[in-house]
Amino acid sequence: MKFKYLLTAILLLNICFYSASNIAEAKCEDSRKVINLTREVIKNPTARNIDSYISTMKKRAIVHGIKQDYEAQADDFRSILYFLRKNKKSEEYIKYYQKLCATYSKLGFKNSQSNKLEIARNLYLENKYFASAYEFLELAQEGYCKEICYEFLGDISQSFNNPEAALVFYKKALEVEPENYCVTYKIGKVYKYLNKDNEAKEYFETTINLTEDPEILNDIVSIYEKELKANKDNEASYEILGLAYQKLKEYRKTYNLFKKAITLKPDDIFLKYYLGNLLFDMGEYAEAIKIYNSIILNNPYETQIRIARAKSLKALNRANDALKDYQVVLALYPDSKQAQIGIFKLFSGKKRAEEIVKLFYPLNKNFAPNADFYNNLAGLLYSNGFVSDAVNLYKASIKLAPKKEKTYISLYKIYELEGQTAPAYELAQEAHKNLPNSPEIKKIYQHINKNASSEKNLLALSYMSNKEYIKAIKIYNQIHPKTAAVYESISNCYKAQKNYKAAVDALLHAIKLDPVNSDLYYSTALLYLDLNSKKTAETYLEKAIGLDRKNLKARKLLSYLKQQEIDNKLDRAYALYQKKDYKNTLVELIKAEKLYPNNPEVYYYKALTYNALNDINNAYRHFMKTLELDRSYYTAHFYIAEILEKQGKEKQALEEYEWFLGADVKDAKMMKKAQDKVIKLGQKYY
Repeated sequence: MKFKYLLTAILLLNICFYSASNIAEAKCEDSRKVINLTREVIKNPTARNIDSYISTMKKRAIVHGIKQDYEAQADDFRSILYFLRKNKKSEEYIKYYQKLCATYSKLGFKNSQSNKLEIARNLYLENKYFASAYEFLELAQEGYCKEICYEFLGDISQSFNNPEAALVFYKKALEVEPENYCVTYKIGKVYKYLNKDNEAKEYFETTINLTEDPEILNDIVSIYEKELKANKDNEASYEILGLAYQKLKEYRKTYNLFKKAITLKPDDIFLKYYLGNLLFDMGEYAEAIKIYNSIILNNPYETQIRIARAKSLKALNRANDALKDYQVVLALYPDSKQAQIGIFKLFSGKKRAEEIVKLFYPLNKNFAPNADFYNNLAGLLYSNGFVSDAVNLYKASIKLAPKKEKTYISLYKIYELEGQTAPAYELAQEAHKNLPNSPEIKKIYQHINKNASSEKNLLALSYMSNKEYIKAIKIYNQIHPKTAAVYESISNCYKAQKNYKAAVDALLHAIKLDPVNSDLYYSTALLYLDLNSKKTAETYLEKAIGLDRKNLKARKLLSYLKQQEIDNKLDRAYALYQKKDYKNTLVELIKAEKLYPNNPEVYYYKALTYNALNDINNAYRHFMKTLELDRSYYTAHFYIAEILEKQGKEKQALEEYEWFLGADVKDAKMMKKAQDKVIKLGQKYY
């Protein structure tokens, strides 16, 4: 009869623990199972695997809600929505989107696009790719920072081992920001992986032209040096290696590589052109001219070669000979900006701007520049640093067409950007006199009379939106007195240029003016991460959280950085534990505890180590601390039960074994041992 009652008791325990087992799934769902399911979906995204993953995440979201871990719950909902977003009108999508919004409310999360972008980046760093992809896709669809979103989506596709999808996203990023060398580099890497060598070469060549980043250039070198080992007659490898080494200023290596490439492909004029450019970079202008001459002899209409030769001629102070080359280019292509700028480089400061223009088309005796011609050329000159020449041509344009609104606006912007208040004021008066009904001219006229900082801020913002960061910084520096927001904008400009030190300095000025702004500390932390100063970044994140407990971005990023550190220490501790070096295991775990005092995993491994040392009192204390922090560590109940048995507390041990059996534990040996113990001890106490 006792045995019958015992079986009934065990059955009742299992029923009673059913709801608890949902919570118990937290740990097993939370780690290995979720990781395995994620890998399975990435490896084999069948409907069955996806459904299994979604089902698991739904359960985990419930558990995180019960534990009030709303940050983790929000991540779960994002992962679910990633798979449901194909049908946003479905009841299920709407249901989980509403759940995500409700979780935002509990967190006090500012549901702005900028905050969502930072969260998406953090999720990517945490390898939560589905949740991250959901946010990036949503933001891209909304048109917010599309180039960033598409680049990250390309990176995520790479993590999904889907290079074709990665190419689609990377190319979308390039549509928004065509000169993003990081993206062209990534596309080259994908094509290389797909063994599409011609496409890879094209994008690597573009990357080399766009950047001087030694890390990227050296990686391209590594790729093609390996290729040369496999095939020493691959002309393309010599060409790309030569271009990369040239950017790295290793000219001797470049010279030998280009010579080898030309030996393999002697009729390729562009290889010779590259060699000529190399000689130019080396200061060997006469030798460069010889190379260009040999190309032009058989290809007289290759304008790019003539422009390169003209630069070498200028370097040798042969201005008139250089001018002839530029004039030939303009005869073939009258709108060639390179040739027009080239001629100004020859004579700017020596001749008036209008006189230089007369040198453009010597064979066209009827050429008479109109206002539009001067306007277009002035814009080109200013963007290339010829400020005074640009100003003079805009003035010439106004003389020809005093009613042209665009000219006044363009010239006014230059005066503003250069801080030339007096001529800006005079221009505004003249413009208002000639165009009193123009809304834009009225704005300028009112602004110049008010000299409002807000107007300067708007002008700077317009430069930022066009990625003209140097111009934006110039305008921001003209604003006095500067606010914290102005310094933050200056910092953003420097960050976009990857000048992280200057960006930090600007933010520190902002913090002095607004010391309770949590987001300023968060932004500073991001910059210190860019500078590889992890500890300093953590300090600023802690300050951000101290000022605003609801700063979810800062909390998530700090949690991720701390978890990285704790994982490294736990990995070292586990390796020592495996070697049965328990003394040094404890040393590592004590360090980890100081770093992260509320991490249950630390106490669990400390308990295991004390248990291995037969220090059952410390083992018991640390197993209990583990459960205090996270009740889903059910194996702790098993070890506690064993300790209680050793102490002669069999009835308490029985309860712990029963707790252990109430969980969904995968260790068959432990389960069998616990079941035997429950039966044996149950005979005494039931």
